[in-house]
Amino acid sequence: MVPRFRFAPSPTGTPHIGNLHTALFSWALARALGGDFVLRIEDTDPDRNTPAAAQAMMNALTWLGIDWDEGPDIGGDFGPYVQSARLPRHQEIAAQLLAADLAYYGDDSNQPATQQANQPLRLRLPRSGETVVNDALRGPITFDNSLLADPVLVRSNGRPLYHLAAMTDDHDMGITHVVRGEEWIASAPIHVQLYRALGWAEPVWIHLPLILNNRGQKLSKRDPEGGYLINDFQDAGYLPEAMFNYLLLLGWSPDGEQEIVDKWDVRKQFRLERLSTSPAVFAWDKLNWVNRQYLQRLSDGQLADLIRPFLEDAYGDMPMSADWLVKVTAVIRPDIAKLEDAVDLAEWAFVDDFAYSSSARFALATAPASPVILRLITQLAALVILDKPTAQSILQQMRADLQAAKGWRAPDVFHPIRAALTGHTEGRPLPEIMGILGKERTLQRLARALKSV
Repeated sequence: MVPRFRFAPSPTGTPHIGNLHTALFSWALARALGGDFVLRIEDTDPDRNTPAAAQAMMNALTWLGIDWDEGPDIGGDFGPYVQSARLPRHQEIAAQLLAADLAYYGDDSNQPATQQANQPLRLRLPRSGETVVNDALRGPITFDNSLLADPVLVRSNGRPLYHLAAMTDDHDMGITHVVRGEEWIASAPIHVQLYRALGWAEPVWIHLPLILNNRGQKLSKRDPEGGYLINDFQDAGYLPEAMFNYLLLLGWSPDGEQEIVDKWDVRKQFRLERLSTSPAVFAWDKLNWVNRQYLQRLSDGQLADLIRPFLEDAYGDMPMSADWLVKVTAVIRPDIAKLEDAVDLAEWAFVDDFAYSSSARFALATAPASPVILRLITQLAALVILDKPTAQSILQQMRADLQAAKGWRAPDVFHPIRAALTGHTEGRPLPEIMGILGKERTLQRLARALKSV
């Protein structure tokens, strides 16, 4: 039998990284085992479901690099792949359970099982013994049946709930493995009993551990630490390949010390026995590190194309040529962890009337500041073109001369210049910055700073 996995999200909002983590692990197991991956939309909550949310989920999966073999957009042999369209089958199973006295209407299991107006349909669970959920990741999980309450399968308005609809759809679609979060463990005995009541073979149950924030709490859509909606990561400029890679590391261990993995690595290495049962902590520093690894693979031109929309949103149209932007990119790229970082890192290249940081104001108030800036203005004024090699030669000679004549150290010389050109005393090398700004803009900024000294 070909293994069949599924991801069945509810279209009730913007996709959350926790949901996508579950989808990714289900997809990875399917691909590693040579099985099928099915996408099903579970729109059983008409008050919250929206077509836009369903499309957003499919867009998020595609962005992350997750493909599916069957689904609402491409069809398949087990459709329809939208749960509301399968209502007649859910009603059929509900009637079958009722006829076998395995379900009843109302709140009293001792009452006749016949339908009652405005009453929910409940599954009749055993009152004694134990229900064992055989979790492929965690081993047997035992529940005392006397502590289980009969669950509602169909609401009083006739709408089937998740327990009935999802299990019926999983069976009818031939799903062999159900991958979901550990929050579903509490409901697992209900699903096991439902399968048994209907005489169906159970799928393999796999309950993934939670993903926690740094405070040890389950990730939420709007967490104080940061946003965990897929839009938040896209807007920040994380690459989809990096997100794919990082999410895999939250609960899975690749070969050896390897941490940067692609889809082919996943197909070769992803196995159930390599999954952790312990909660994983979402670490922003680690995500940024992974994203840097993928950014490093890009040429300056490729990275320039990616940061361009972020820079245009912040500063408007590019004031210079495409080659100019590539040069800016080459200067700032070592400090970029995510694409939006380019906005602050490149401010000096776009904004001439920037504010001076506290350290810059301090540097411009030092005794060397005025004579250093005046000397640099004098030397630049005689130039025709200011490029990186020329700037480097001038700065090196200034440092040597002023150290010999005044005893000034490199920070005494370079901090006022950097403050004048960028508004900060730390950053990328000055020759590159001066070469990008050119003679006129460099002189304008030096003159502006001189007025503040």
